[in-house]
Order: sequence, then C-alpha cells, then structure tokens
Amino acid sequence: MPPLFDTTKLFTTATASIAVALFSMGISGTGCSSPKRVGPKQTANWAYSPNTVEIHPLSRFRNPIDSSKETMIVVHVEFKDGDGFACRGVGVLVVSLIGKNGYELGTETVLLQDENVNFNRFDSVTRTYQIRFNNVQQELDRVSAKAIFTAIGDKPIVSQLHIINNNR
Repeated sequence: MPPLFDTTKLFTTATASIAVALFSMGISGTGCSSPKRVGPKQTANWAYSPNTVEIHPLSRFRNPIDSSKETMIVVHVEFKDGDGFACRGVGVLVVSLIGKNGYELGTETVLLQDENVNFNRFDSVTRTYQIRFNNVQQELDRVSAKAIFTAIGDKPIVSQLHIINNNR
C-alpha cells in the first residue's frame, strides 16, 4: 500500500518554514537596537527649524512632599516649525521667570547648539525642552514664564508670557 503523503515534501516545507522564521527573527532583532546618536546637524537652511516658541501648559510648580526638600519650577518649552509641528532647535534658548510685581526671579540660558545639552534637555515624550528652576520660594502663588530662542544666524523668536500657578 502506498504512503498517504510524501514525507520528503513535508520535511522540505518544515525546513523552509524554520529558515524563514529564523531569518525574520534575525532581521527584527537588529531593528530593536537603538539608533546611533549623532546630534543635530548645524545648517543655515534647515527646512523644519523652529518658527514659534511657546511655554507649554505642562509647566508647573513641583512642591516637595517633605519640608526638607525645595520647591522647584519646571518649565516646558515647545518649538513649532512652519507647519505647526513640534520640533527641535539649534541655537540659544533663554527662559525667564517673572514675579507678579514684574521683577525677574530667575533666568536660565540653554546652549542648544551643544549636542549633549540639546539631547539631555529634550523630552521625546512631550516633545518639549525642560528647564528647571531650583530653590523657589514656597510662598509664591504664581509666576509668569517667557522664552526667547535665537537660532544660529537668525532673528530671536519670543514667546508670549505664560502664567504658572502654584497649586499646592
């Protein structure tokens, strides 16, 4: 009596399936590695460079849980390109905090042309740059924040004032 099916055909089909699976796993494994970080490329004619700068609504007072730690203000700065999409920038970012009396409480200058500074200050989840102001007076109820960004070889871009309330 002849066999019900040809076992040589089954063996070659199974071998081919295993080879395809192993090849697929090998390709997908190389795709999971993190990309090589090369930093921003400095050019004078960058198509998607920042067109506007805004203080993002995520900006907030960070009050300590215990009294031995200090109050901090975290300012999120968002750049948008000409199409209105969040982007990164290469240049100098200056963020200022202004009290309700109009006096400047603090200023932070961030040199975004330094690739390490740019990488470390940018939050890829919120697509914003984070600037922290430490040793903030706990009795502050609110501050205004303002950002000025100057791209390399370009005119400064100024944000509107954004009020940050202390929601203790």
